[in-house]
Amino acid sequence: MIRLWERALRRAGLPLRMSQGFNPRPKMSLPEPRSVGIASEAELLEFELADWVNPDAVLQALRGEVPADIAVTALDLVRPSDKAHPVAVEYVARLPEDVADLEQRIDRLLARTEAPVVRHRPTGDKHLDARRFIERLEADGRNVRLVVRTGPNGTVRPDEVLRLLDLDSETVARADINRTAVRLG
Repeated sequence: MIRLWERALRRAGLPLRMSQGFNPRPKMSLPEPRSVGIASEAELLEFELADWVNPDAVLQALRGEVPADIAVTALDLVRPSDKAHPVAVEYVARLPEDVADLEQRIDRLLARTEAPVVRHRPTGDKHLDARRFIERLEADGRNVRLVVRTGPNGTVRPDEVLRLLDLDSETVARADINRTAVRLG
């Protein structure tokens, strides 16, 4: 995604503020990058311009330079000191088949005070309590709607929450997960 946006910003002819050093890059970031395999209807991109450009002109220029299946829906002008601070992310996970007792599984998970998750990494396992990040969790047919807290202390991934619902690994792997919103604080 970052390469896609970098190319679109360059093709739009915007006066990008560049980093310093041997290999200057546009000053840009994705404040809440998504995990591999997760679709998104809610991407945030921050970038800095070296000169003033009318925000409407920036929006129109970007809309003309992104692939047809990407919609640039809004642009907010902020001071460089006002970086985005995501506090929650909303997801919908469409399960590949019906799970008869899905609501009961959700109730059991939400009743727990802790929900340990272990992330296996080459540098060592990372342990976290997923329950403290789950803000809302509900089922709507095959759709699992999930809101998780995020921030400097971390977050939980939607596939980890699906595993905590005791869904088998094939069901989790085949779930169609889509990020639908990012809430800023």
